[in-house]
Amino acid sequence: MVGTCGYYRGFEQGAGELGCVLLSQYCGQGLMNSALELAITFGLQTMNLKRIWAATTPQNKKAIQLLERLGLKKTRDTEDGEVEFDLVIT
Repeated sequence: MVGTCGYYRGFEQGAGELGCVLLSQYCGQGLMNSALELAITFGLQTMNLKRIWAATTPQNKKAIQLLERLGLKKTRDTEDGEVEFDLVIT
């Protein structure tokens, strides 16, 4: 296993928090981009999610770039020091 990717909570409200972890030696190979693309498609088409969101620290620039590249938009800074992103579903 090189990492994880999936939804963690919020399903009862038609939402899912998307999260991921990847071992550092596998970063930069596009693996997490592919995994998150599949997870987003699964969330929308199979789980019928109406909201997909993710949170990370402001220092995690690579995660922020990845989330933005996948179409998530920054929505707020949380009280516990994280940055939250949402996928706008129309």
